[in-house]
Amino acid sequence: MASHNLYRLVRLAQRLLPPLIAAVVVAFELALLPYRHVESVLWLRLGFYGLVGPLVTYAVLEWIAQEVLEKVRAERALEEANRRLQASGRVFREALESQNLEEAVLRIARALEEALGYPVVLEAEGVRSGEGCGGLRVELPGLRGFLEACAQAPERAFLEVLAHEVAGALQSVVARSRDLLTLHEVDQALKAEANLDRLLEGLLERIRAWAEAEGGGVLLLDQEGFLVPRVVRGLDLPAHPFLPEGPWRGALQGPVFVGKDTLALPLKAREPVGVLVLRGRGLSRRIPFLSFLASQVALAVRNAQAYLRAEELAINEERTRIAREIHDGLAQSLAFMALKLDLAERLLSKDQEAALKALQEVKDTLRAQIREVRRSIFALRPIDLERYGFLESLRRYAQAFAEQAGFRVHLALPDRVGLSQASELVLFRVLQEALTNAAKHGRPTRVEVVLEPLGERGARLTVRDNGRGFQSPEAGGLGGFGLTQMRERVEARGGRFAVRSEPGKGTEVVAEVPY
Repeated sequence: MASHNLYRLVRLAQRLLPPLIAAVVVAFELALLPYRHVESVLWLRLGFYGLVGPLVTYAVLEWIAQEVLEKVRAERALEEANRRLQASGRVFREALESQNLEEAVLRIARALEEALGYPVVLEAEGVRSGEGCGGLRVELPGLRGFLEACAQAPERAFLEVLAHEVAGALQSVVARSRDLLTLHEVDQALKAEANLDRLLEGLLERIRAWAEAEGGGVLLLDQEGFLVPRVVRGLDLPAHPFLPEGPWRGALQGPVFVGKDTLALPLKAREPVGVLVLRGRGLSRRIPFLSFLASQVALAVRNAQAYLRAEELAINEERTRIAREIHDGLAQSLAFMALKLDLAERLLSKDQEAALKALQEVKDTLRAQIREVRRSIFALRPIDLERYGFLESLRRYAQAFAEQAGFRVHLALPDRVGLSQASELVLFRVLQEALTNAAKHGRPTRVEVVLEPLGERGARLTVRDNGRGFQSPEAGGLGGFGLTQMRERVEARGGRFAVRSEPGKGTEVVAEVPY
């Protein structure tokens, strides 16, 4: 645009100056006509023509030089503005592409140096891009840090504007990192704790810390539809179950304020399971992320409740199984021995050989039942997982059970797996049931136990024997031998369970659980 204007002015001068000069010359000559015989007129003409030409040329060239200088200044100003605009744009782009504060500081400092053409030093929240250079320094608003320009005479006004933009970009990175850290802590809490009350306490503290809330609580719905306070910290809430009326009823459907600065968010996992309550300032602008955290808490509650129901079902099934085994095994054997003893008593005076044979059958049956009772008692004996640790407990139990049952066991265990307590307990129960089934129904000579870490997916336990095997159940119906109980335990933790077996080819039980 400046070049176009300069061109137009030069063309205008090109058109106007020649006729203007000609007009001035004609006017000058006409003015001298009456004095043409005067001798001094010649010197006047020489002075006029000798001075006007150079003066006009100088004035025109000076005018063109000024226009060119203005054009250069305008282009430099535009170039500087573009450079600063590019620097501002790169600040936000580098911040968006950074994974954490340290990476963001280094990338933004490097981008500013490339865009501005001189070194800069950036420090934020203890993270610095380089050593100080003694240049002009401005503080980053809202952050502990500064922006330092390593240039001779940088403009403070521009540096302050740039510092505001850098601070805004870094604050977004800090907020994003804080959100991700909170999600990570929530995820770790979900994996590490099986007790529902302790789980809710840990989740509530993490959410309160993220939201900077003064108080908080988790209330769960019971079977009668009452809200039951399970964890309450720094809130004035009823300590007894109460019906969700007024704003509490709305809190089961969406975020609502149930009091001054007190926000209630629904805990929803398909259906409402309770309410998350927080008290503090500025909660309204945090509602989207708080709603997401509330959904994570709801899933944790659902999983814990499902796990408890699975545990109750497993206990009932275990009681039923023990009662059935006593009825079908020990009770029938005792009845058989009682009949044999009656027979031996009657035959003792008539046929001692037959009586002794009956007594021998009673002895053999009694010994077999004693072994079976000992194996059942051993299988029911609790193992102190916290005392020995998960891997050592697996080793001790498998070796001791194999010794009791009379088969060899081969163990392939890793150095560590890092599972949560809930997942460790599920795999341990699967091992117990699989070994019991193998000893009772498969009669193997060798059992192989393999535990494999699966990275982020969790771990896989495989129990493989060379026993008699059986016809594999169809998908979806695992049938007897305690397989249904094992499957429900594993699936309650969000894992996968499978059984492979053929008559005469042994049985393989595989359980995968998440961390």
